[in-house]
Amino acid sequence: MKLNELYKYIDTFAPFSTQDEFDNSGLLIESEETEITKAAICLDITNGVVEEAHACGAQLIVSHHPVIFHKLAALDPKSPVFRLVKYGISAICVHTPIDMASGGISDMMYELMDFGSPEGAPVLHVVHQGSGIGYGKIKTLEKTVSARELAEKAKSVFGCTSLRFVDGGKPIKTVAVCSGAGNDEIYACIEKNIDAIITGDVKWHGFVDAKNAGVTVIDAGHYNTEVIVCKLFLQKFAERFPEVGFFIPAANRDCTEFI
Repeated sequence: MKLNELYKYIDTFAPFSTQDEFDNSGLLIESEETEITKAAICLDITNGVVEEAHACGAQLIVSHHPVIFHKLAALDPKSPVFRLVKYGISAICVHTPIDMASGGISDMMYELMDFGSPEGAPVLHVVHQGSGIGYGKIKTLEKTVSARELAEKAKSVFGCTSLRFVDGGKPIKTVAVCSGAGNDEIYACIEKNIDAIITGDVKWHGFVDAKNAGVTVIDAGHYNTEVIVCKLFLQKFAERFPEVGFFIPAANRDCTEFI
């Protein structure tokens, strides 16, 4: 498989042109080796992932989060970017395009919560006007649930060791799901009178504002709500390019611990 073949394939279901203005998705590191026989798939390109990919003979890593996100002022041996260049490993990063794509991470969350098919479900926060592409999906439940019931369900389906939630203080009929750092989407829920949101990386003031507005917020964690994309990539890539050895490294894990 040629490197550009995989890039073009990703572009068919998560178009890089749809990425948000703050994002840096795409082919971020291109090595001289463009023939791919083995490729790693991960949420974040950490040093551990790079070392494992190198040891396994991978020529490419595909990640969700961009390995180059903020401006790089310098490179040092502790940087994953440095190691990728050193080992001649390319990197394709698919961030907000797969967050917003049909069948992407929010849609996967929607299905994991047993909300049925996400097709046709309203988008929580439209980013690309006219196309309707944006973050999160909204579900109207058949019957109301409590904040604790919804939180316990999310904890189970996303495999959380623990999670934080704030009870909006009312029965929940409408629920939004939004992958990753959905703190800003709390305010979309307040504006749209949505009863609850399941997301990750919620800030303290987001919890406070939600509580005051009567919105339940369930923080199921950035890692837990997004690592599910790795299995999606693995399935799609392996079906399209069966001659390539795609794998999810053991180093692709939550770097935080709980006590």
